[in-house]
Amino acid sequence: MAGRVGAPWTSRPLRLRLPADLGHTAAAIVLVGAAYYLGARLGLSLSLVERNVTPLWPPSGIALAAFLVLGRSMWPAVALAALAVNLPISAGPVPALFTALGNTLAPLVAAIVLERVGFRRQLDRRRDALAIVFLGALASMTISATVGATTLVASNAITIDQLAGAWAVWWTGDAMGVLAVAPFLLCIPLFWEHERWPAARWFEAAVILVLTTVLALWTASSGLSLLFLVLPCLGWASWRLHLRGAAPAALIASLIATWSATHQLGPFAGESLLGQMLTLQAFNATIALTSFFLAALVTERVQFARALMSAAANLEERVKTRTAQLTSTNDRLRREIHQRYETEQQLTLEEARARREHQIAETLQHSLLPDRMPDIPGVAVAARYVPATADLHLGGDWYDVIQLRGGLIGLVIGDVAGHGLQAAAAMAQLRMAVRAYAVHDPSPVAVMNGLHELVRELPMAEMVTLLYVLYDPDTGTIRFTNAGHPPALLIDDSHTRYLDGGLAPPLGVLAHQDYAEATQALRPGATLLLYTDGLVEERTLSIQDGLDRLLAEASANGQVDALCDRVLSTLRDGEVADDIALIALQPLVLAGAPLSLDVPADARMLFHVRHVLGRWLRESGVGARDAGELAIACGEACSNVVRHAYGASPGNLHLEGRLVDGAVELTVRDHGQWRNPTNRSGGLGLTLIRGLTDSTDVDTTPEGTTIHMRRNLDEP
Repeated sequence: MAGRVGAPWTSRPLRLRLPADLGHTAAAIVLVGAAYYLGARLGLSLSLVERNVTPLWPPSGIALAAFLVLGRSMWPAVALAALAVNLPISAGPVPALFTALGNTLAPLVAAIVLERVGFRRQLDRRRDALAIVFLGALASMTISATVGATTLVASNAITIDQLAGAWAVWWTGDAMGVLAVAPFLLCIPLFWEHERWPAARWFEAAVILVLTTVLALWTASSGLSLLFLVLPCLGWASWRLHLRGAAPAALIASLIATWSATHQLGPFAGESLLGQMLTLQAFNATIALTSFFLAALVTERVQFARALMSAAANLEERVKTRTAQLTSTNDRLRREIHQRYETEQQLTLEEARARREHQIAETLQHSLLPDRMPDIPGVAVAARYVPATADLHLGGDWYDVIQLRGGLIGLVIGDVAGHGLQAAAAMAQLRMAVRAYAVHDPSPVAVMNGLHELVRELPMAEMVTLLYVLYDPDTGTIRFTNAGHPPALLIDDSHTRYLDGGLAPPLGVLAHQDYAEATQALRPGATLLLYTDGLVEERTLSIQDGLDRLLAEASANGQVDALCDRVLSTLRDGEVADDIALIALQPLVLAGAPLSLDVPADARMLFHVRHVLGRWLRESGVGARDAGELAIACGEACSNVVRHAYGASPGNLHLEGRLVDGAVELTVRDHGQWRNPTNRSGGLGLTLIRGLTDSTDVDTTPEGTTIHMRRNLDEP
């Protein structure tokens, strides 16, 4: 706050601080006071009203610069010097004291205001130039002008009729002192703080200053109003030399204009005192605002250009570095191994192992679990994973959803005991193995037998529990086998219970194990919830208490995402001692509502579309013959979308179905452009569709193709 340039301002009580080194402070006060006094004597030599109202008051600029650079602790020097200057020229000690008070208060307020708006003494931003002109000079100097002019009237030095002219001259002088002197003093430290000028730049500066002086002298003494000719020189100085050239040039122009106004020369001849001051102040404000604003603008652009070049160079270097890293992966890995070896020599074997596991486990955390659940028509699936609040952040809990042939859906959830790299590696192996075994033979017993042999052969020290569920949408049943895992929870409005069938010990515990599977109906709207023991186990509670709490919280069935969130927030809202994995599956209720499917136009999705359509027809009470022929017609329409609508581009297929007045209406819609048949077999699909339905309409527009099919149902 104490005048330090560039320091951010924060709101706190106003305190005038003194530096710790009182000797340096005293020397600074003496120098500031002497400079203020000498500047005052120079300004008084140009007085226009009495002996103490002058159009140029350099001490105001000296005081403001001192407050901004050295801090507001310089106020005693300003106050004493102002009192020493005003005592000989005032009507008495009281007027001199009030005048000195105004001369001290105005630059002090200006410094406080400038600091509060984030002013920087380098004047390298446009806001700084605007602040010193309008806040530091034009606004703040009204304080000293008002105090000084009022004191002159009160001491009978001037009449009340002369108050306006005296106030204008006083305000002009103080504001001009800030505009002309303060920037000049603030730019002096920049000559050693910024990059030094070469000889050519010094020569250019000398040429600019000489040309500014000549033009200012000629226009100030000429009877023509040509003071504006100085502005190009100031623009030149601001553009080429920034503040270090603009401030001296502006000072020269202001001094010459003030001298001309004092001697009533050139454009100031024949003008009233108030008119002279308004003309002079307008000129000084114009050159200050123009030169300092342009200098700040150029400085900002130069800094921006340098920052942009630096950023571009940095970006280019980063691109080169990244490219080199990607093209030399093997070298990077060898260097990392070597660095790891050197680190292990300095650390204990246990510390090195923990660090290595920590880094690898964090990397595996982002790759082992599915990014999102598959979009399966007619089935809602949701999953959650919450890592333990421990150093490694990853244990052996995992889950997966596998879409199998024939529309079957495999759900698997498992837990490798322990945390860290070994548990993560075992989890990765088991996850891949389950997918491989399920694709080969999806039955629970076959999958469990394959996993049992794998776990026995792999060097796994941890215990592995696993629950595998196979859901058949056609029959609405699940088949499952449980190898030592917490039981699945069946959530149904009529009855919510744990499924305790198909039990077996954890994988790999026994040399030989005969697995058995259990079967359970899963009606539409019911939810199957699989979870790991981290959800129901707590150190202070038994596992049975945790199972009872889960049963109570999950009894209210609903959407699977909301169910997972509710269970997690209720049972585990604080520190998690063990990993938690959840997966929920819910066959959607299709009967009693229109059918609406939006799936990718992919041949692999046709089976799921046909299955969901058949299930909707069956649950809606449509006879087998009607349902079969409608499924064939709709399948042909969907196949046409896949073959003809989008070509190699991706797109979506939308299917709608309704029961209307004893008939089934099906609509297949796409947003592509159908390709013309390339052989004689093309177009036979529409013939088949029309033969299987009572009415078929094909509507082709630039936005896509829509096929409307209607079939009247046979009387039951």
